Amino acid sequence: MSGSPFVRTLGILLVAATFAERSAWAQTQTAGDEAIAADTRQPQWTARPPFSETQIYVLPKGVAAFVFDLRPTMRADGPTVTDSAYRAEFGLPARFQLGLRATGRTNGRARTVGNIDAQALEVRWGLAKWGRAFGNPTIQAGWTEASRGPDVGEVKLLLGGGIARAWRWGSNIGWTQEASGERAIDRTLTAGVSYTAGAIASVGVETRLALADRLTAEGGPRTPMAREFLTGPSLQIRPVRRLYLDVAALFDARDTSRSRTALVAGWEF
Repeated sequence: MSGSPFVRTLGILLVAATFAERSAWAQTQTAGDEAIAADTRQPQWTARPPFSETQIYVLPKGVAAFVFDLRPTMRADGPTVTDSAYRAEFGLPARFQLGLRATGRTNGRARTVGNIDAQALEVRWGLAKWGRAFGNPTIQAGWTEASRGPDVGEVKLLLGGGIARAWRWGSNIGWTQEASGERAIDRTLTAGVSYTAGAIASVGVETRLALADRLTAEGGPRTPMAREFLTGPSLQIRPVRRLYLDVAALFDARDTSRSRTALVAGWEF
């Protein structure tokens, strides 16, 4: 990937700073025998969110994660679109998180893995320490620089928390807009509920609602709103302490030929 020198340099510096930190997790016995972060007091499960479509809070200072995800989307009116992404995420002081992402998109049966055509920079900020505000609200802003097509800006509100000892929930509200061309706008609402079934697995249900439109011509009106509502089961497996695997299969209740599958693998440092 011919990425920006600024992004590459920033990533190298953050990796060095992250590994220079002491472990952010205090091995304190809590409900479920989970570690909690020494500074933000958040439980360790927040560093490996149990949902494929919904993110929760930030990584604690000194914690980093590398995540790969693959998302094939089947549509009734065209070929399968597959999105792939490599993400490096870094927990920073004052409840900030920085993310560097390389993404690719293919149509049909073209090679999916390794086909990188865009890079993104994301910043998150948790408004308060974990448990101090309902839903632990977090703001995320991102910018994607594409080698083909328009650049894209994104803003999200992340919400999530624990309902009871073994139950988790999360919801994201997002706005994504192209900076040029058709200036497509995507509005998304995602939500999920998950139950921790033992030490190595969680099961749940996820939903995704998306509303999109775009310009019909330069300076012209926008197209009618296209709607998508998908729902389905999700599963997280944690075979070892630092590794998590998420699988989700979401389907359109009105047309089962339309679906979105997510395969996510993450490693926490």
